[in-house]
Amino acid sequence: MIHREGRPCRLKLAGRLSGPWVGETENVWRSALCSGEEVEVDVAEVTAVDSAGRELLAAMHHAGARLVAKGVWMTTLIREIINEQPATGTKRQRLKQNVPHEEDSQVQKRY
Repeated sequence: MIHREGRPCRLKLAGRLSGPWVGETENVWRSALCSGEEVEVDVAEVTAVDSAGRELLAAMHHAGARLVAKGVWMTTLIREIINEQPATGTKRQRLKQNVPHEEDSQVQKRY
């Protein structure tokens, strides 16, 4: 879903960013009427991301989009994509070492 009310132009994703939904999301993102504007990609309601979805999020970030995450899992994934934390060790080790305890799953992070 694309929200154009005010700035930035916002692309809100929900559900799975995997399989055929990755291509569909990329088509919407690339054809969005947001060219030349600041773009924000809200992934707060995304429940699963496969490797192609991860690559798309990285491409969006590298193209200048700001990624908005909510929750420990999605925040950790976005941090890995933008290289704020290493993608080494098990998921549990990464969560223990790199995500502060006070991080509430209700808080949205913008990257």
